[in-house]
Amino acid sequence: MKLTELRHRVERYISGDCRVADLDRIFLGLRDRCYGLASIREIGDFVAHRDQREKGPVTDKVKDIQLSLESWLAQGEGKIPDLAAAKRISVANLRTATDAQLDARLGLRRDVVKAVLAQAIKKMESDRYDKMTLREQAVFNYLAAAFIWNPAFTDEQVAQDLATVLVKAGALLKDERAAFDGNNAFLALYVTALMHDSAVVMDDGSRFELVAGFANKESRIEVKARIELAGWGKPVTAPICVFWTRLIGTDHCSEDLAAVPGAWNGAIEIDASGRLASFA
Repeated sequence: MKLTELRHRVERYISGDCRVADLDRIFLGLRDRCYGLASIREIGDFVAHRDQREKGPVTDKVKDIQLSLESWLAQGEGKIPDLAAAKRISVANLRTATDAQLDARLGLRRDVVKAVLAQAIKKMESDRYDKMTLREQAVFNYLAAAFIWNPAFTDEQVAQDLATVLVKAGALLKDERAAFDGNNAFLALYVTALMHDSAVVMDDGSRFELVAGFANKESRIEVKARIELAGWGKPVTAPICVFWTRLIGTDHCSEDLAAVPGAWNGAIEIDASGRLASFA
């Protein structure tokens, strides 16, 4: 997309004339010049290939959480993973854990946890278990055994990333940032509607549906991946948040959606009143 078109669409957006078509074009146009900000590339890819995602940050996050969940369930039944599996699990959990979680549980910064985990695995792979320090044991035991989940993105992160890319591209002026942030609710609803009723596909071909709603204790609008696992005696379903917003569902949804906060079926859209509604 030429800068003149990008700028025109941004000007219309910050004026309060928010259009789904403009955001579609903006995210598509920024996919290949997102300055390494994964949320912008991912949302652009959702616009281009909405039905299902086979790669990207959301898919990768679901894969890591699925692995963490399966391991946690297995260990709950006394099935201890071998070292190769434990290594994959611990690395996946490290990717998923937030800095705050690592600090709260281990009292360490992420870079330190990563280094300590690598050292612990190196010692175990060379059968030097007796040489492991207490810190190495604590880091490995936590990351190899915990069930950790966090969203791939939040609405705050997406808004920050989009503003950053637009400023770098010359399509948003720094003194227009307040006007841009004034439409963050619309942006969050746009991403929610875009991800809802799509799916992510795992390496084994299993397909997990993405479903929006606000059936959580804070009544915040979110998008969940419905992870379904077989081989546990009975089907195991775990709805895991992949996109989290600050928006209260009853304030930003039509009456029909607000009546069923956790069971939205079919496509949704942003209606004329600026709320999420069933597709007309």
